[in-house]
Amino acid sequence: MIEIKDICFSYDNAGTVVLDKVGFDLEAGECLAILGNNGVGKSTLLKCIDRIHRIHSGSVIVNGKDMHALSRREMAQNIAYVPQNTTSSHIMVFDAVLLGRKPYIKWDVGEEDKQIVSRIIGKFGLQEYKARYLDELSGGELQKVVLARAMAQQPLFLLLDEPTSNLDPKSQHEILKNIRKLAQEHGMGVAIVIHDLNLAVRYCDKFLFLKDGQTYSFGGIDTVTSETIKAVYDMESEIIEYRDIKMIIPC
Repeated sequence: MIEIKDICFSYDNAGTVVLDKVGFDLEAGECLAILGNNGVGKSTLLKCIDRIHRIHSGSVIVNGKDMHALSRREMAQNIAYVPQNTTSSHIMVFDAVLLGRKPYIKWDVGEEDKQIVSRIIGKFGLQEYKARYLDELSGGELQKVVLARAMAQQPLFLLLDEPTSNLDPKSQHEILKNIRKLAQEHGMGVAIVIHDLNLAVRYCDKFLFLKDGQTYSFGGIDTVTSETIKAVYDMESEIIEYRDIKMIIPC
């Protein structure tokens, strides 16, 4: 369904390489954790996929379509991106989520658009906030609205940059559980930049470890090993299982 092939990118003309032939593939309904130390290029990779940054080489293929050959409108119907930091504005929650329908609206908002938004607001537990303004919300509440707006876009590929960074532990699990469920229900691929290894192994199917701007390892849960964590994070760890759930314990 989704193929990211040999993405290469650098910020300056001097050729300082940020990403060097990074790639992965996802099937419908799968969630990918993008892992690695700060500054390794995780967020940059998402921006390259979403065409915020212009890649030097490589390709982004979704359902056989080259995303870099599409218009922005067509691109938005296939890929949704949620950045790490979001600013609030004086707009109601319902209207903010409704903005996710923009790639599909030609003349005016239709009843189907409103129904989709209402369903998504319900799934994210935002019913009591829908008539409130974004600048009245807490950081965690705002994060939920931004995620809901991305889901209202009904993408085939969802890019999330640290979606749990402003959330309390309960909300972190609720959001990731919801994203995973929606991905499976709608056949959507999800790529998540995340720092919490335990959240990653609990809610993701595939794992991309980056080191020095390159792919250190990519694969299923078997690629999450103490040896990989040591090589990527320079951290000793022990991996245990509790109720069939893998847990990483720093040593």
